[in-house]
Order: sequence, then structure tokens, then C-alpha cells
Amino acid sequence: MSPFASFLRELRQRRGLKQKVVAELLGYEQSYLSSLEKGLKGLPRRAFMDRLISKLALDTAEVAELDRVLKCSDRRVLLPTNASPNEYTLWHELRDLSGRLDDRQIELIRGLLHAIAPNRCCSSDGKHGRRATM
Repeated sequence: MSPFASFLRELRQRRGLKQKVVAELLGYEQSYLSSLEKGLKGLPRRAFMDRLISKLALDTAEVAELDRVLKCSDRRVLLPTNASPNEYTLWHELRDLSGRLDDRQIELIRGLLHAIAPNRCCSSDGKHGRRATM
């Protein structure tokens, strides 16, 4: 499940709303909202986000968290053109492990990344973004 999927489900549940109600508020089918919450669909378009922010009255902190989880939920990874062969190999090794790492392994890798680059866009309190896709 992507960080966005988790955020969307938790937001709806914090508001005490059923999927059907939120889907109707936003003008989408319940099946679409369900697929988003399960992480089965890619990220929705900007119109969905604008409706979500407006119709569920997201506060400033929630909008900031939404922006963060959207960045962390992008399934595509674009390596810079100046990436070294070792960087390519590292990305592909991580991609091959995706979906098979346990929480301890993820935290070890994240600890190393944090030591190298402490201000990454997807760093958080661990509530969201634990398994960003590559």
C-alpha cells in the first residue's frame, strides 16, 4: 500500500466517513475510492486532490502531509543522467527487494540513507512512507 493510499484511508476514517459518502462528496465512484485506498490505482489527477482538500476541509497540516505522501507515492523512479553505474545497480537491487523487506530491514536502510542525506522529501515520523515503491 502506498503512503497516499494509507493517508487517504486514515483521513476518511478520522472524519468518521464511509467510502460511499466520500466518493459521493468528491464526485467519484466508490470503487475508484476503494482502489485508491488499497493502492491498486496510480495517483489521481490534480482535480481529485483539489476536491479532496475542499470537500473534506483539509487544514494546513493535512495539505502539507498530502503533498508529502504524494511525492513519496510516485511509483516511477527517474535516475539523473549523471548517475554512476553503481547508482544504477543500487536502484535495481532495491527494486528487486521491493515488497520483500520487513520493517527491521527497511529501518536499517532508512537509517543509512538518513545518515547520508538527512533532509529527504519522504522522511517522516514513519507513519506514512514506509514502503515507497521503486
